[in-house]
Amino acid sequence: MATHSEPNTPGSATIRVASLHVYPLKGARGFSPQSWPADERGLRHDRRFMLVDDTGNFISQRTCPKLARVRAEIFSNEMRLSFPRLANEMTNSVQGARLMRDMAQPKTVRIPLEQNTFSTSTTPRHSIRVQVWDDFLLAPAIWPHADTALSEFLGQSCRLVCMPDSTTRLSSITRGEPRRNLSFADAAPLLLASETSLADLNQRLQAGGSSAIPMDRFRANIVIQGAALAADDHWSAITINNAAFRASNSCKRCKVITIDQTTGEFCGRAPIEMLATYRSDGNSVTFGQHLLVERAGFIRSGDTITIDSCAR
Repeated sequence: MATHSEPNTPGSATIRVASLHVYPLKGARGFSPQSWPADERGLRHDRRFMLVDDTGNFISQRTCPKLARVRAEIFSNEMRLSFPRLANEMTNSVQGARLMRDMAQPKTVRIPLEQNTFSTSTTPRHSIRVQVWDDFLLAPAIWPHADTALSEFLGQSCRLVCMPDSTTRLSSITRGEPRRNLSFADAAPLLLASETSLADLNQRLQAGGSSAIPMDRFRANIVIQGAALAADDHWSAITINNAAFRASNSCKRCKVITIDQTTGEFCGRAPIEMLATYRSDGNSVTFGQHLLVERAGFIRSGDTITIDSCAR
């Protein structure tokens, strides 16, 4: 990977958490709490729900960009999925005043979180075989009202599934030992990205005549500020408050970084093409770091990040 780097080392400039981002439904928009617990599978509730097609294969923005218009948030004991109402729903409203009101209000589907504690062994008739990349798992699928609403909005048949705490899905051996349990995330429990790296990318994009892009294109869980450019490429162990993390590898990026996370529309390949000029890794490009949780804890926006090792 060709890139200029000035690794932060223990005792160098202060690096802090700029923001936290939780994505309860894989591929959908998430929410940004000021503080949140982290456990073995990542930020609590992150990517513990997923949509699958009729074959059980996972659905993401790679094949369904419109998923970016679905927002998933956690409120106390439930997950709320919200998305715009379809034109035909609005047309069928009874009165003009109600029509205008309905147009301004998204459709909301509520999912009780206690359902996520169900084991596939206690709900065998309601569990289906699902696929996430090379992993095949049994997952409860017990929300037909959500299946119907999301299928109609996305324009394709889908089912909502969850990952109970009893599910075993281990990180790849290539990310080091000990292996850790994952959510439905692609490769690792957490993704970290640096504001410094984004500023550098945007400077390059604008110098080349393209528009700057926001951090939400990279769908990071932890966004940091104050790090030297590309310093995170070297980190192998970090601590945030009372939680400890192992940095396993740089994240290979896909077409999702070319999708506007507000509209769900493709916005051109400029980000991928620009990253290829200075952050190539074989046939891929990288941005951000995959993290595994070595010690569970509680992290907050504004927390100082301690770099414990740069041995990668």
